[in-house]
Amino acid sequence: MKKLFLSVIVTLFMNTAFAAVGSPNRDKDYEKTFKELAELLNTYSNFESLREEVVVKVKIAINENHEIVVMSTDAANSELSYYIKNSLNYQKLAANELEIGNKLVFLVKFAK
Repeated sequence: MKKLFLSVIVTLFMNTAFAAVGSPNRDKDYEKTFKELAELLNTYSNFESLREEVVVKVKIAINENHEIVVMSTDAANSELSYYIKNSLNYQKLAANELEIGNKLVFLVKFAK
């Protein structure tokens, strides 16, 4: 019984320690950045090759000139991948939520 009680206390202590370490490193809120990215990507015309809704994962970074650099997309459709890269690459963001060298991964949904 004494060992059980001791193991419960140790487990609770470890969980509390991990929770305390994880809380200061919360993800930032990039609301303004996402809004700007949506505006940059919202100018697309109808893609003839789309038969259904497509969700594309996009990874970007900010260079030393505070410009967007598209690192990668997972679009199976080369037309979508080209559109995303062409729309975002080397565009300047007004929002200063991303620091130089930071990467951001987000999803873009294209509907027919």
